[in-house]
Amino acid sequence: MSNSFTNIKQSHVFFEDAPGLKKYYEDWASGYDVDLADQKWVAPRVAANFVHLLASAYGSPGTEIFDAGCGTGLVGSVLSTLGTYEIDGVDLSENMAAEARKTNAYRKVYGGVDLSVPKRDERLGQYGIVVSSGVFTLGHVRPTALLTLIEYALPGGLILVSTRGSYATETGFEEFALAPEVGARASLLFKLPDARYIAEEGADYWVFRRTAPAQ
Repeated sequence: MSNSFTNIKQSHVFFEDAPGLKKYYEDWASGYDVDLADQKWVAPRVAANFVHLLASAYGSPGTEIFDAGCGTGLVGSVLSTLGTYEIDGVDLSENMAAEARKTNAYRKVYGGVDLSVPKRDERLGQYGIVVSSGVFTLGHVRPTALLTLIEYALPGGLILVSTRGSYATETGFEEFALAPEVGARASLLFKLPDARYIAEEGADYWVFRRTAPAQ
């Protein structure tokens, strides 16, 4: 078993332990990209291309992007090659956020932001597109974090979320995504099922639209 595979698996044990997860990523930040590349983690490229498609189809030249759980900035790095986007990002780990800043793909990046907390960070606004790649995975956040992401979307804005296959099965993500609690805030536009994610398994990619207030 490779070290990279082991390092990824060891990150999957921190449900309800945000301090432990944060420390793990603080220590892993410098080797993260190499380990994920070794395991053929293509999720950031899939997500970035998906965002570019959504922006082209539904957005405008000024559409702002929020990368929720940006890690080392892999999604933003790919997006910067596809178009001119204003991208803000947050991550639980300060060291991961520091790596993301080095890409120069982001307007601003904040570390120390826990997406499990059901409240929008006061330093950030709302966005035309919210993307979260690799966050809805084992040991990271529960499906309820989707409600937090919705808070970062403008009314009518889009939310793109990847859910690793084993995570979706274990946590019942689909049941939650279709529950009235989510439906009152956003509608599911479509799901791209079992698409490429990492060598070990695939993921579903979900697109929601935040409900606009009644006129």
